[in-house]
Amino acid sequence: MTWPFRIDARIVSSLLGGVVLVLDQVSKHLATLHLSREGVAIIPGFFDLTLVHNPGAAFGLFNALPGLYRQLLLVGVALLASGVILYLLSRTTRPLSALALGWILGGALGNLVDRLRFGWVVDFIHVHWHDLSWPVFNIADSAITLGIGVMVWESFTLPKEAEK
Repeated sequence: MTWPFRIDARIVSSLLGGVVLVLDQVSKHLATLHLSREGVAIIPGFFDLTLVHNPGAAFGLFNALPGLYRQLLLVGVALLASGVILYLLSRTTRPLSALALGWILGGALGNLVDRLRFGWVVDFIHVHWHDLSWPVFNIADSAITLGIGVMVWESFTLPKEAEK
């Protein structure tokens, strides 16, 4: 069966970004309603759901800045990053890059919504093992990481252009 129209990867990517945004916001809403800072062990000793309000960026970056400056900086960076992603999305011709940009955009917007609503990002996924502990994160962070990983992988696996 063939489709009577061609689906542009950029449209699919934009829809994917919207799905990431919705899943992220719904999951954070549920986490806020049902979780506490003590957390719930899902796989004891490895995977917990723990509510954290993160006023900074990844790995606690910028936590030392005064609240208003931190908020302005992180909202500004998120808006700038979203604009750059939209620009790149409008220019890409590679479907996999378009999907990766959709994941990154959805994640960036998910965390931006939290910052604008609360002044912090809601995190709740905690992976740890013995004394090793990854910072608590959320679906938006996962989508951003996945998108960046796909773009890095794609950059190493694309055929090199012929030298001029």
